[in-house]
Amino acid sequence: MVSRRLGSTNISSAWRLVASLSLLLFVASSFCGCQSVRKPQLDGGKLFSKSTKKKSDLSTDDVLDPLGARNVNRLVIHDLAPSQVGTTMRAKFAKGNNEAAARGYYEDGMEFYKKGLQLREQNPDGSEHIKAFEQAAKQFRLAGANWQDSALEQDALFYEGESLFFANRYLQANRTYEKLIGEYSSTRYMDLAQARRFAMAQYWLALARDNKKAVVRIPHPHPSRPTMGLASEARRVLNRIRLDDPTGKLADDATMALGNAFFEAAMYQDAADAYEDLRRNYPASEHMFRAHILELKALMNSYHGESYHDEPLVRADKLLRQIVRQFPNEIASERPYLEKEAAAIRNLLANRDYTLAQYYERRGENRAAAIMYEQVARDYSNSALAQEVDVRLASLEGKDPHPPQYAQWLVDIFPKSEASRPLIAAGSRESMAR
Repeated sequence: MVSRRLGSTNISSAWRLVASLSLLLFVASSFCGCQSVRKPQLDGGKLFSKSTKKKSDLSTDDVLDPLGARNVNRLVIHDLAPSQVGTTMRAKFAKGNNEAAARGYYEDGMEFYKKGLQLREQNPDGSEHIKAFEQAAKQFRLAGANWQDSALEQDALFYEGESLFFANRYLQANRTYEKLIGEYSSTRYMDLAQARRFAMAQYWLALARDNKKAVVRIPHPHPSRPTMGLASEARRVLNRIRLDDPTGKLADDATMALGNAFFEAAMYQDAADAYEDLRRNYPASEHMFRAHILELKALMNSYHGESYHDEPLVRADKLLRQIVRQFPNEIASERPYLEKEAAAIRNLLANRDYTLAQYYERRGENRAAAIMYEQVARDYSNSALAQEVDVRLASLEGKDPHPPQYAQWLVDIFPKSEASRPLIAAGSRESMAR
């Protein structure tokens, strides 16, 4: 029965305080959760195989990547709450090979889980079901910890995540789903776990959007959201959804949502890269046309002027031509925008070459300046600079093609360079052979 195990979990307040203090000894290594883990590979034909990678095996790029995987065994502040710390301690120090105890905890967890579903169905707006799901999550966590690397642990991880999700403990739920996917990459619960993570990421993005509008924002810990970095954590989860299951049902939706989140945060280069990834890897996605348009907008917003690289403009020019060829019917509603951007791209590219020609002209390198002006006239004849180019070319006629040498005496001091002498003297094939 449920009651026989509840007695062992109802720890006194004094013991919980002692347990909280002892947890501080190893919180530093697992609380922040910033280290990365690699996806485990099946080894030795085992059906349920876990990763044996150590932190020292991780590359620097993995550790520093803000969108990378995180330690699935990390602790969050809510694990140290009075109602959670006892379970946290017992799960951390479980031996992991007690099948009988694991099955008992799992059965108790299912009883609480079914009770929570029943209460939630009877009163969706109430809070009675939350306590039942919280108790279920504790039991499932202990079940998985007591029989690791097993089919039961896989089931326990999924139902622990579900219980935490329905209890509005989204931060812990996402961590549990990450652990499930990380340790059992071919799990049958993949689609539902990814759907939960997608919903939580969207919720965090909406919450971050509302926080921006608030006059006063006072961060406080709540199990439904990260204390800091709401939008950044949401973007990380979306990125992991598409990488953890690249052929899944939500892979293209997560990629599109990630691009939109980057765009909303004015991270235009990252947004363009996400949209490009969607175009290249999910050609059958329903977001295809919209991804093309938004990538074009992101590229145009990521161009910062003539003093910076022209890659965004070149990519935008190529993408715009592709849109016209690939979507002849869909572009009707976007034609005014596309025509405007096409003219802007041509003018910006022409202005870059024109500015470079002016630079050469100011230095007195008139030959180089004339070449650049002629290139602008040839490649951008329909731009606004066409008439100015003709004027500048006319002004360069008759001028010295090279800048004046103001220190000729210094140049004469140094010997003139001569052509390198051949390593082999010229001669007949016979003499060379001798």
